[in-house]
Amino acid sequence: MKLFCTLAAASALILPFPVAADTLEELDVLAETAVNEEAGILLAQEQASRGEFLEAIGTLERVLALHPKSQSARLLHAVYLCRIDDQPGGAAELKKLKKKQFPEDLWAQAQSICTVPEGN
Repeated sequence: MKLFCTLAAASALILPFPVAADTLEELDVLAETAVNEEAGILLAQEQASRGEFLEAIGTLERVLALHPKSQSARLLHAVYLCRIDDQPGGAAELKKLKKKQFPEDLWAQAQSICTVPEGN
């Protein structure tokens, strides 16, 4: 129990926002996090690391609504769409990006995750 409390306290220090929304106030905090592009991306990555890809996609969509030119948010959005088996959606997002904006290995990784079968 002591270890759990220590981990919970440590996570509260690391994350300035709740990891899930149980109340309207917590939901407001999550939504407000997307106002800051970097904080919104970090929140989405945290959500995805817990397997919460739908929540991460929602967070990134809020980031992209406010920061439509965010290359990082769009790349993550594409990858997370592919992770939930929306390969065409992820591929469409990747087409909006320029390969030269990303390190070669990162781009290759995103491309390998978002492969669209022939005929789709």
